[in-house]
Amino acid sequence: MIHILFNGIGWTDIALTLNRVAVGMFFMFSGYHKLFNAERHRVFADELRSLHVPAVGINQWRVPLIEFSAGAAVVIGLVAPLAAFGLLVIILVASATSGRARIRAFKPIDRADRIDDWLYLPETLYAVMLIVVISAGAGPYSLDAAVLSLIDHAWADANNYDLAATSARADECGWVRSGLSIIEKLTQ
Repeated sequence: MIHILFNGIGWTDIALTLNRVAVGMFFMFSGYHKLFNAERHRVFADELRSLHVPAVGINQWRVPLIEFSAGAAVVIGLVAPLAAFGLLVIILVASATSGRARIRAFKPIDRADRIDDWLYLPETLYAVMLIVVISAGAGPYSLDAAVLSLIDHAWADANNYDLAATSARADECGWVRSGLSIIEKLTQ
């Protein structure tokens, strides 16, 4: 019981999956509404103009398209670190433009208050969540894990290699391997 106080309860894979799905869903829904809801799209385009973002004609469509597609990729865990990196660039630009304007409006009283205001912005939280996906990857409950498992199997078959005995991913992708072994049995 004392170990829980120092090491946590475990279930890291589930926590990382929840983080990945939550941040991916945020961007996917945000991009979707900016693309398909005329009022949201107009508000977004007006905000880009007011912040003097260049090429509004392109960015009013490019940014929400990236948010939607990269957000969906993060949700399902398909090339999740790359998709998360694209979203991180978007959120950093948003922080530098609209985030900076909101910080000025908060009128921080000193340096500590300014830091507190930056940490208060949702963009900061989303950036941290995206950095977790970039650094930890999609995890075992993702399409990335399934693809890596298939690649490992193909490589092992081509090289007559005992994958189960030596692969670190064998433990990480157990649910994928179980599904693959069922498919292999059905196709034999």
